[in-house]
Amino acid sequence: MKTVHTLALAVALALAPTLAAHAAPGDASESVTLGAERRGEITSRSSLNHQDGSRSQLYRVDLREGQVASFKLEGALRGKLTAFLGGDLVAASNPNRESASLVVRAKRAGSYTIAVSGADASAYGPFTLQATAIEAYNGETLRVGAAISDWADAKRQLPLQIDEAGFYTIDMMSDDFDSVLKLDGPGVALSNDDGGDGSNARISARLAPGTYTLTAEGYGSDRINGMYQLRVAARPLPEGGLREGGALDVGSTVTGLYDGNAHAYTFSLPARRVVRIDMQSDEIDPAMHLTGNGIDKSDDDGGDGLNSRISMLLEPGDYTLRADAASAGAGLYTLALAAAEAPDNVGGGALATGRPVEATLLPGMTDRWTFSVRSAGEYVIAMNSDDVDSYLRLSRDGQEVATDDDGGNALNARIAHRLDSGSYVVEASSVDGSAGGSYRLSLERR
Repeated sequence: MKTVHTLALAVALALAPTLAAHAAPGDASESVTLGAERRGEITSRSSLNHQDGSRSQLYRVDLREGQVASFKLEGALRGKLTAFLGGDLVAASNPNRESASLVVRAKRAGSYTIAVSGADASAYGPFTLQATAIEAYNGETLRVGAAISDWADAKRQLPLQIDEAGFYTIDMMSDDFDSVLKLDGPGVALSNDDGGDGSNARISARLAPGTYTLTAEGYGSDRINGMYQLRVAARPLPEGGLREGGALDVGSTVTGLYDGNAHAYTFSLPARRVVRIDMQSDEIDPAMHLTGNGIDKSDDDGGDGLNSRISMLLEPGDYTLRADAASAGAGLYTLALAAAEAPDNVGGGALATGRPVEATLLPGMTDRWTFSVRSAGEYVIAMNSDDVDSYLRLSRDGQEVATDDDGGNALNARIAHRLDSGSYVVEASSVDGSAGGSYRLSLERR
């Protein structure tokens, strides 16, 4: 996440003497007009800020109420920029950026002072000050095809009018802060943080005709502060249309539109199969939950990046898959179901006390073993392997009982736990989901 640096009172107090020193009668400052640039140089003869020892040059610019202007410093000077109206600090450049720049939105008409200063007492050199007018958003209702630029230091609400039912994408982009976009309207309440490129926001949704409200803001405690762009575009439906659950065929890939509600898909297996299910998206953080035939399996980031993947051996039967998201958002996703015949000694099976089994773990797989405890007592489950970093998860009735990574020797897994009578499930996998190999699994009573 990008961090937004707010101005501390100490900064204002430190810079105020610079303005005061130049605001005295008889002190001259040069004027600058928007669309132009001024060249100058900070030397030992430039005006001194006794607070921090830096040197400064002042420029005047006339702004009308509501006007937005950008100021950027280039050249050899390691400098900073501050803006004042009268004796009030209006804005200051971010000290953590290589080049100094700031944006001023005039809350009232007047002659503003732009101070070009050295970053500290040792900063001298030539510079070029560029002053540019910004065509900021004027508050009009947005429609499909709109592309605006705006600057804000507080969250903004923008009206949006949709005239025809369709599939739309709304993008909010900024280099100054981490964008968060919200959409509220007829039957819709959506939000998105990082659905676009990088930390930009994107909402993809089917919208009915009506009036909506877009809220542009920053992530978490980082309030919106800087420039952003916003685009509203109609979007063609993916080939094959959009799915919102239903029957899912083995070997198929479908596209869905997540809008805050999970979609339930169903599929059937006629025989024992090694199954791989991938849910991928560039717009949401996919999450899946698989149930049926004794299976209760969830996954968030088992695939590449934030994508979700479930790989395991499934017995013949009917299954339900819920396609969901791990965080708030809205956007497109793809869901792919693949199945292959299970090799011997793969996928798990029955586990008995005192009878170790030799098995093979396929890359990305989780083997599922079941056993029953007739009499309560202390039991040890061990997964030993020279090929994988073993990982064990023990559950009963879908509730986790215990897990272990390196409780055995080296990278082997070991669970020692008191178990009551009943049926249990042991999931055997690798810490590195891409690894596979042979392993030995045992269940012993102490």
